[in-house]
Amino acid sequence: MPTPTDEPIARFGDDPNEEFDRVDLDDRVIGRMRRGDAHCDPGLIHRSVQVIVFTSDGRVLLQRRAASKDLFPGYLCASASGHVMAGDDYEQTAWRELIEELGVEPAIIYLDKALVRSEMETEITALFIARCDGPFTFSPTETNGGIFLALDDALALRNDPQAEITPALRVALDEIARRAATGRLGVALDAL
Repeated sequence: MPTPTDEPIARFGDDPNEEFDRVDLDDRVIGRMRRGDAHCDPGLIHRSVQVIVFTSDGRVLLQRRAASKDLFPGYLCASASGHVMAGDDYEQTAWRELIEELGVEPAIIYLDKALVRSEMETEITALFIARCDGPFTFSPTETNGGIFLALDDALALRNDPQAEITPALRVALDEIARRAATGRLGVALDAL
């Protein structure tokens, strides 16, 4: 299991001293905490975002996390994802992550929030979708590029025990699957 580190930022891309809002299970801010603390205590709930980018032909862009990430290095994750910094909100963070990690600014639609638990952390994550064909400029400090998958192939990763995907991506893909099954995903994508 990936473990967090407080090693110097020069070696690892994530700053263990970044501040996150600490929230309760109802997503109310109850304090602040350091990234380094949040990533080694699943009792410290904090916020994140997952943005799933669809291309015009319906493929899904998944990002491969950089080897320098403090949790889940090298795993597949959402097209763009990240933590909500103390005082920021979900939508503001979604925009920041799209720009920082992919170099794009497409329209986004909020879908839902979900609780994501792993051995190392607990987050309330907000899921957004976007439609964009790029060009994408992957951040070398955040990503090791990305892959485009047909929606069915992306959704199949949820049930593959060998797939190295982040817990947050698994939760995001579960919500995408629910919406696809009821036709709500297509309606949302048509609105973009």
